[in-house]
Amino acid sequence: MSSKADLKRSHIIQTAIDYLKDNDLSTLTLDKIASQANISKGGLLYHFKTKNALQTAIAETILNEVVQSYEHLASLEQGTGRLTRAFIFASQKDLANGASLNIAIQIMQNDHSAISTVYDCLLDELFQDGLEESIVHLIRLTIDGLYYSKLLNIAPISAKAADGVFEQLMHMTRKD
Repeated sequence: MSSKADLKRSHIIQTAIDYLKDNDLSTLTLDKIASQANISKGGLLYHFKTKNALQTAIAETILNEVVQSYEHLASLEQGTGRLTRAFIFASQKDLANGASLNIAIQIMQNDHSAISTVYDCLLDELFQDGLEESIVHLIRLTIDGLYYSKLLNIAPISAKAADGVFEQLMHMTRKD
């Protein structure tokens, strides 16, 4: 069972993630998060001594959530392409819920080793999924494009169009 301090820490992190889904990273302040979390700034500082410490916790939480989602979805799939389908489903879910992974990428842009390590391990798994390497690359790069389009707000596509893209990606993972 989580301690009261762990629950408060999780609440602060989730409040910050929710804030960042609607606001630019540059506008994040400890005062704003303390206010939105309905705690004093001193209470926030008890858990996170600096803005950087909070941002690191946010990025780590997001990465863990995305990996856990992927692993759970992979456990539900079977056969050739199951890991790639789990990657597609996890990405679709994250993008539909505000693209939290983009927040982690922004936070870690100057030290992206953690994201690179997670992504490299994921790609290693996907390349062993029984699909042609070019198919895995095509799926991965398409999903990257959806994330970057949303992050940079460059010609983002509608939810309906995104659903169609994900449907096509799923079709690519099935050997009919």
